[in-house]
Order: sequence, then structure tokens, then C-alpha cells
Amino acid sequence: MFRRVLHSIAASVLGQAGQILIQLISVPLLIQYWGLTYYGEWLLLFTIPSYLSLSDAGLASALSNELLIVVSKKDESKAARLLGNGITAILGFGGLGAVLLALGLKLTGFTTWLKINYISESDAWQTLLFLMMYVVLALQQELLSTVPRAEGDNASGRIWITVTRLLEFAVVIVLVRTGSQAAAVAMAYSVVRGSSWAGMFLWYRHRYPWVRQVKTSFFPLAEIRPLFSPSLAFFGFALANSIVLQGSTLLIGAFMTPVQVVVYTTLRTLSNFIRQIINVLTSAIWPELTRALVAYDYATAILLHRRVCQIALWSSLLFLIALEITGGSILSVWTKGAVKPEQPVFTLLLLTSLPYSLWNTSATTAISVNRHQSIALAFVVSSLGSLLAATWLIPSYGLAGMAIGLLLGDGFMLFRVFQNSLSILSEERIGKLVPALVTDFAWLNPLRK
Repeated sequence: MFRRVLHSIAASVLGQAGQILIQLISVPLLIQYWGLTYYGEWLLLFTIPSYLSLSDAGLASALSNELLIVVSKKDESKAARLLGNGITAILGFGGLGAVLLALGLKLTGFTTWLKINYISESDAWQTLLFLMMYVVLALQQELLSTVPRAEGDNASGRIWITVTRLLEFAVVIVLVRTGSQAAAVAMAYSVVRGSSWAGMFLWYRHRYPWVRQVKTSFFPLAEIRPLFSPSLAFFGFALANSIVLQGSTLLIGAFMTPVQVVVYTTLRTLSNFIRQIINVLTSAIWPELTRALVAYDYATAILLHRRVCQIALWSSLLFLIALEITGGSILSVWTKGAVKPEQPVFTLLLLTSLPYSLWNTSATTAISVNRHQSIALAFVVSSLGSLLAATWLIPSYGLAGMAIGLLLGDGFMLFRVFQNSLSILSEERIGKLVPALVTDFAWLNPLRK
């Protein structure tokens, strides 16, 4: 188990490092070649198709858990059916979502209410269509990456996707530096991702014999019906994340200007470094919690939960302090002075990482065994509440109002998630958990030796 966790952490660290590298380079590069306003409009266009990531209704994540259980039971025939049906369903849901989204954009005149002026309407449409294709392909690849995870290899799928993202970005760099604009960049994203998905599928067919049995069916709802409940809960998580991430961007775009969108997204990107570190921990511990809870090994599950929450808490606190001190210098170098650490916005965004680090890590307990329905509902409610609060606060406090809304939402989730985790870890008690998080470092002694 320890080796699997280490491999998973290493792959996740590589993935986060790649993502951070892309973010560090892309912001100043695109600002330099496109300018703040054009780049702000690109961010708004990039945000809209992101809602298609909801179109799989959480199916990929639910399938990931189910594949882990089925493959561990050596039922390769069922695993092949699950994967094939998942591929078909995600393609169908994604295509339907793209059509509905395009119709909605056409009817609402999106270039007007999003204040898209520098990118022409025809280029905006081309950009959106290519980005829609990209999102659907990314969903397919996320599903396919669960194959090695089910086989006990938590790392290789993550590594493949990380390499794909780096290749995408390398192509984008070349295009932007040679004068290409939004539509060409969006097309490059979709072409690279599609090629990567095809290569991944062929490799897994070679490596895992049961993948060769995968067949797609036209309308596999009957086959995937047992996964509807956990899938919808995962959909709730994706919806809540989109409400917070894309919704906050669109809200600022509606109330303020594209330049303020750039400021907010840049500050959020830097502060989200802490969240990305926490996501490394949750992705590493997820399959191990699944195995422990399915085997009713509550002692191991409680130990895993305590340790990973403790690491998340103290890591986020240390990174928060470090970024508060160095954030101005990082932004100065990163954006070449174009974006400054506007206060108190930056500090408030950093503070959201503390409650988030705890609730997101603890939520893995329920997620790992598909018992996260109530958490998903709470997350949707808290996300909507955050935006509602921000709608009231932004006119008076500007970007700080958005940050305050997010902080309130994460505080609510902290209470709700720990309540749920304790109900699953039936032998755990809050009176034991809190001291374990704050003062119990005895487990580090063997590591020092």
C-alpha cells in the first residue's frame, strides 16, 4: 500500500508541477502577445465550454470506483462492459450538451453580455466549437485513465494526461509566438487531446487484455443505471466546482471588466497552488481508502483519514504563510508587473485554502466508497451561496467581495464534511480526531530515523 501511495503522490506531483509550469508561462506569454483585454476575452470564452465537463454527470468518477472493485474481483468481462458503456455514454452526453450549449449561446447573444469586442463573433464561435470538442475528448481521456488505477497502478494514467497537457501547451506556445489567435489555439488543443486519447486506448489494449474486449453500444442506459446515484453525486461536485470557478469568473466579467477578470484569475491561480497540493494527497489516498472500507478495515481507514487530514492542514498553513510573504515578488516576475497582489483580495483567497484543505481531504472518505451524495448536495448549496453572497458584496467591495463569498462557502463545507466522515468511520470520534490533527506527530519519529 505504501508503495502505491508514493507512486500516486509522485505522479500527482508531476501533474501539478506540469500544471503550475503551464500557468506560470501562459499568463505572461498570452498577456505579452495578446494584450490584457484580448487575453481576458479568451479566458471568458475558455470558461464557457468548461461547463461541458458536467455532461458526463459524474459517470467517469463513479466508474473509477466500480472498476476498482470489479477488477479486484477478477471480473474482467464486467470491467470491459463498464468501460465500453462509459465511453459511449460520455460521448453521447457530451455531444448533447454541446448542442444545447451552442443553442443557448446563440439565443442569448453571448458576445454582447460578455463584452467580447476584440475577438470577432465568427472567431468566437470557432473558438467555442473547438473548445467544446476539447472538453469532450478530455472527459474521454479521464475515463480511460481509470483503467490502470483499477489494476493497482495509480500513476501511469496521471502521467499520460500530464504529458498530454505539456504537449498541448508546447503547441500553443509555438502558435501564439507565430501570431495565431484564439480559434487556432483552440483547434490545437482539440487535435492534440484527440491524438493522445487514441494513443492511450491503443496502449491499454496492448497492456491489459480485458480492454481488448471493450465494445460500445448505442444507448447503454440500462447497463449504467446502477451507477446513476453515485454518478449524480459526482456530477454535483463538478457542478459546484464549475459554479465556483467559472461562475465567479463570469460574475466578475458581468459586474466589472475583462482586465479585472485577468487580475482575479491570476490571483486565484497563484492562491490555488495550495489547493493543488492538497489534491495530490486526496488522489493518492483515494484508492487505498476504497480498499480499506470495502474490506471493513476501519482501523486502517481511520489512520489514513487522520494522517492525510493532518498533512493537509499543516501543509496548507505553511504554504499560505509562504505565499503571503512572497506573492508580490512572484506576481511581479510572473506577469512582468502587469498584475499586482491586490489586497485584501489575495490574502482572502489564500485563507480559503485552510478550510478547503480539511474538508476536501476528509471528503475522500465518502467519495472513495460512493457515499458522498449528501456532501455533493451541500457543496452545490454552498457554491450557490458563495456566488449569491458575492453578488451582494462585489458592488461594495469589488474583488474582495468575491473572495469573502468563497471563504464563507468553504467554512460551511468544513462542518458538513466532517460530520459525514465521522458517520462512515464509525469508530472515530471528534474528540480523538482534533488532537490527532493538531498535536499528534509521533508517527513522524520512525521517518526521522
